[in-house]
Amino acid sequence: MKTGKILIVADDSAPSVKAIQFGFNLARDLSAEVILLSVIDPIDFLGNPDAGIFPDDALMAAKAEVETFLVEMKEKHGAGIETEVLTPVGDILSSVTKIAVQRGTYLIVSGTHGRTGLSLLFKGSISQSIIHHSKIPVIVVPAAY
Repeated sequence: MKTGKILIVADDSAPSVKAIQFGFNLARDLSAEVILLSVIDPIDFLGNPDAGIFPDDALMAAKAEVETFLVEMKEKHGAGIETEVLTPVGDILSSVTKIAVQRGTYLIVSGTHGRTGLSLLFKGSISQSIIHHSKIPVIVVPAAY
């Protein structure tokens, strides 16, 4: 019997891979379904028109690369778990919180890069933002896990 859905927020970083492993193991233990999510922020993919790489092309290439990564993670860590892979384009925080509610998830799993100091100030913490804005419980898997 399925108990619900777990949303795993990921990118292709080492801390996210740890969160993916943790999330799939938890889903297996709880007989839960998984939504494996990576949000493509268009601000990160401006392209280089001088080199003939336009923003839409850069965005589509990034989306395809992320989808390939998530499918690989699903195959590697999600055997036997019903998994939906999503790669929406938009603001990361609003996309995560909106999808979590819309899809009826009862838990969000995210990794953290363990940033401190200026790195935290300039790059911010997606996990921290999710914790502060989500109405759904969040488990943050530390980089050192």
